[in-house]
Amino acid sequence: MSPRPVLALDIGGTKLAAALVEADGTFRGHRVSTTSPADGPNRVLQRALDLAEAVWRAQEDPARPGAIGVSTKGLTGEAGVQLSGMPGWSGLRIPALLRERFPTSAVVIVNDVKAATRAEMTWGALRGVAHGLYVNLGTGIAAGIVAAGELVEGAHGAAGEIAYLLPSRKALARLRPRQPGKEALALLEGLVGGGAVPTRTRRELGTALSMEQLIEQGARDAKAASALNELLDELAFWIANVAVVVDPERIVLGGGFLRSRSGLAERLRGTLERFAPFVPEVERARFGADSALVGAGAVALRLRQPVMTGPSGDFSGELP
Repeated sequence: MSPRPVLALDIGGTKLAAALVEADGTFRGHRVSTTSPADGPNRVLQRALDLAEAVWRAQEDPARPGAIGVSTKGLTGEAGVQLSGMPGWSGLRIPALLRERFPTSAVVIVNDVKAATRAEMTWGALRGVAHGLYVNLGTGIAAGIVAAGELVEGAHGAAGEIAYLLPSRKALARLRPRQPGKEALALLEGLVGGGAVPTRTRRELGTALSMEQLIEQGARDAKAASALNELLDELAFWIANVAVVVDPERIVLGGGFLRSRSGLAERLRGTLERFAPFVPEVERARFGADSALVGAGAVALRLRQPVMTGPSGDFSGELP
């Protein structure tokens, strides 16, 4: 008798996704909806929970799931969410709302990029890699660091939050002292993240475009191609700098930017060959934009520990 699948839910900046994840990493019953963050965090979360419940109830045997894995932006604890980058989420008690909706199931909530890294470590392009780097490029940017075969958390669970790197001394000089209780500004993400692309293209091309639209337009318009090349050069520059610090044997690129063929992997290889002391392999993520969803399932399948809040603020529960 094969093990029961787990229920996985990904709450992203632009989309919600849910699926059943099997022990071999395959997933089924995949459903997707838009996040629409302007609706407010409570409505977004309720839609996400409705989506997850619909996936579970659509299976042939709709008994309660043994475990539920949830990936979402930021660092989630019982009292709220840190570093989410989404207004209003800091006071959202996601673990309590999940227990209310799924009272008989164990639940684990993980940072989306660390979940994606876990998916690639378990079944994907980082499987068997002792020292690796997963870079997620989408609405936001972040990295998962693998050292000696383990996912690096950091003292506060924020290892790999490269969105907060300072792009220049001028950017630091412009920063005002942070107010108590306020999140730090993700300055690099504001420069090269997916949310910055419409602002960049409006300034450079006169029209706000998404990354996908910029890639499409760049194939037939020289000015758009120039804007795309500049963005790709900046992304390659920053990823290569992170790689020099981490010294990975392999870099895996994932996230929404990789839905379209941008040529970023080739650009990054060329950048690394020019100045990195040791040039790692560069590959696309096996699960692409679904890495965080599958990773939420991977973590749920591993769930064996008592209820706790770890250093990253990730919430986990006990398998029945």
